[in-house]
Amino acid sequence: MISAASVFHKAIIFRITVLVLISAACVAGCKRRPDRLVTAEGRVLSGRLESVDGGAVRISGSEIALEQDEGRVFHREVGIDCRGYVRYADGTFTIGNGTGTMEISDDDVASIIWSPPSSEARMTLEVPAAAGWVGTGMELTQGDRLVISASGNVSMETGACGPSGIDYFSTTMALVPGATNGELVMAVGETSPVAAGSSWTGDSPGSGELMLAVNRPNRESVAGVGGSFNVTVIRTPGVLGHSVLYPSPD
Repeated sequence: MISAASVFHKAIIFRITVLVLISAACVAGCKRRPDRLVTAEGRVLSGRLESVDGGAVRISGSEIALEQDEGRVFHREVGIDCRGYVRYADGTFTIGNGTGTMEISDDDVASIIWSPPSSEARMTLEVPAAAGWVGTGMELTQGDRLVISASGNVSMETGACGPSGIDYFSTTMALVPGATNGELVMAVGETSPVAAGSSWTGDSPGSGELMLAVNRPNRESVAGVGGSFNVTVIRTPGVLGHSVLYPSPD
């Protein structure tokens, strides 16, 4: 005959076993993905990022000296980025330059590309809605990193809007049919145009001059079209030939 105490004891053991298995599964499933550094020479360091002090990066006990002390930090939220001397400690990146410092949590950093300030180009220009394609004079090489931000308002036949365009309105007769009416669009050399909107960060799809335009609904007409966008463009080196850090998002 099985006693009540024996049944109770077995039940406790069963519950403890289940809790141990659940905890083990959670630890395995919640394991943090490694941070990864790819140097300009192609060397890869993977593990837990411990510190950054300019060009000195330490990952899981291994320290490496990079070719530059400054870099551009790209936020996971498009449109937020900054350049300067990079430091990292206790889960926070601190980027310092002549205008001050910015702190960003490591969870919010998509990548850091180390490069000299002289390798960057920056310009601000006006893009009128009725002008069609506007040449920027900025020459790009495929793989260059671009950071585009825009502000202002324009009027279209279908309404008024900012650089992100008019939601749900797109026409086959538009300057760029795949973008919404009134949206800021871009093209490089002979590549197909793409939507840039109010903010865009990415690698240049081709080589040639960067062109910008407001996507008017009828490429053959400027009726009802007015206003302009104020656009800032930053060209910075891409990942090719430069050291890049990819912090884990976990």
